Amino acid sequence: MYSTYDLYQKNGGTLDQSSYLILAKKAAYILDHETMGRARDAPASMAEALADCECAIIDALADGHFAADGVQSFNNDGYSETRTAAKESRAALRSLLARYLTVPVNLLGFGGHAFV
Repeated sequence: MYSTYDLYQKNGGTLDQSSYLILAKKAAYILDHETMGRARDAPASMAEALADCECAIIDALADGHFAADGVQSFNNDGYSETRTAAKESRAALRSLLARYLTVPVNLLGFGGHAFV
């Protein structure tokens, strides 16, 4: 994991510690996957950005974002549901990652390498 519960709370997080731990693990897997492992080996100058990004992913996961083809939110009182497509979910995740992981080192770009 890239963040701590204390940092998560300082960033405005509202989850309890056990929920944080579950979602932080998922968020770390997302970061590792989306950066093809570059997040784990990132320079120290990216530590704060990685921690902040993980906190943002945790909140997004808690709010039901990044669900692939399904109900993203649901309201029973007046029956309302919001659906999301995998393409929209992927675009939202990439946008969030780009906010944090491109400066000073771009962890999302892979110049000169082909991954098959």
